[in-house]
Amino acid sequence: MAVPIEMPKLSDTMEEGVLSAWLVDEGEEVSSGDVLAQVETDKATMDLEAFDEGVLLKQVIAEGDAVPIGELIAVIGEPGEDISDLVGDAGGDGAATAEPEPETEGEAEEEPSESAPEPEPEVEAEPAPEPSGDGQLSEREPEPVPAGTDAEGRRIKASPLARRIAQEHDVELAKVDGSGPEGRIVRRDVEAWIEEEEAAPEPAAEPSPEPTPEPAVEEPTYAMPDEEAAFEREDISQMRKTIARRLAESKYSAPHYYLTVDIDVEMAVDLREDLNELAEEQGRAKISFNDLITKACALSLHDHPYVNAAYRPDEGEIHKHNRVHIGIAVAIDEGLITPVIRDADRKGLSELARETKALAERARNRDLEPQEFEGATFTTSNLGMFGIEEFTAIINPPNSAILAIGEIRDTPVVEDGEVVPGKCMKVTLSCDHRVVDGAKGAAFLDTVKSYLEEPMNLLL
Repeated sequence: MAVPIEMPKLSDTMEEGVLSAWLVDEGEEVSSGDVLAQVETDKATMDLEAFDEGVLLKQVIAEGDAVPIGELIAVIGEPGEDISDLVGDAGGDGAATAEPEPETEGEAEEEPSESAPEPEPEVEAEPAPEPSGDGQLSEREPEPVPAGTDAEGRRIKASPLARRIAQEHDVELAKVDGSGPEGRIVRRDVEAWIEEEEAAPEPAAEPSPEPTPEPAVEEPTYAMPDEEAAFEREDISQMRKTIARRLAESKYSAPHYYLTVDIDVEMAVDLREDLNELAEEQGRAKISFNDLITKACALSLHDHPYVNAAYRPDEGEIHKHNRVHIGIAVAIDEGLITPVIRDADRKGLSELARETKALAERARNRDLEPQEFEGATFTTSNLGMFGIEEFTAIINPPNSAILAIGEIRDTPVVEDGEVVPGKCMKVTLSCDHRVVDGAKGAAFLDTVKSYLEEPMNLLL
């Protein structure tokens, strides 16, 4: 029995997926657990596995196509099995192997009797040539071929994305060679055709007789930029779509407010240097200043449960989490992803450093598993390494707060009535006022500040 393969939900925020690459061709045998294809989600590129064994009868969508969750993307079954009911219009002419039904006796054409003469077939008269403007006869212009069909009126197999790009650029699909399954036209085929057309030299115009030159008057000329060269087109990735949707929802649905505090981190900087000397001797991962901040936030969240909570309007509840899972924002080429350090309050600095480094590297390679980037109860975002002194961050839903971390800067500080050199850092807490009132947010920041200004408490 044929088994439909549908686009799965591979992350909590995924609404559609892009099939990046087919790893199994049509007609190949597959077993349960075999990887059929790679799917690009809003967070990572993940493997699509088969849960049944059989033969891949049909690749319903082509590489580069984006389809919503639950949409048919392939069919597995026995060789020669009829899959027309499953495929329908999803795959163009499909891979159905159903034989044409024989005509019933009632529908069979009557045999012509010998006495009755056979009717002559009607021959359509060709249209007479029409006179042209100069009185000469010219042939009638052929009817234009409808978009999406070839010269013989047959439907051209092309992905929805390829059809949309072709329509936007006035490209006749009949002129494009398809590289997808069974010659199906996909996005790259249309884009390649457009590039070739733009690169093709324009035919030289016939020279016209030059008029007698007049005395030239020099005037300033201004080169107008070519309209197509004024910008470059780039498709919106699944990750960028999700970032745009979720952060817009967060910004306009959660009433944000911001609290900023300046922290004296000179003792924390000295502690980090001492710990890294010890880590180097023992062959352990070096501790970053971000690891100290992660630990300080994790311990502070125990004393401030509303900052470690989530607003659930659909359930009419506030969920105060009993465990601390801190998401750490990592910038990648396609956008932003937040790998999660689970139970960060229960881990030592060396373990936090090792796990954070490993997750950040896998995030940049888009190799994270869903459980590694889902379920954060609080988030931090650090732009200090880029020289940013202070900024505000948008809350990562469904969290109720996010901490924006600025750079460590050398600055004069006052100690015992005297101005001395010091090191300070500004952090800004973005809070969802539906859960975290101003006093609660300020109290949380004060606790974080106390841990970083007395960093030996992070080791207890």
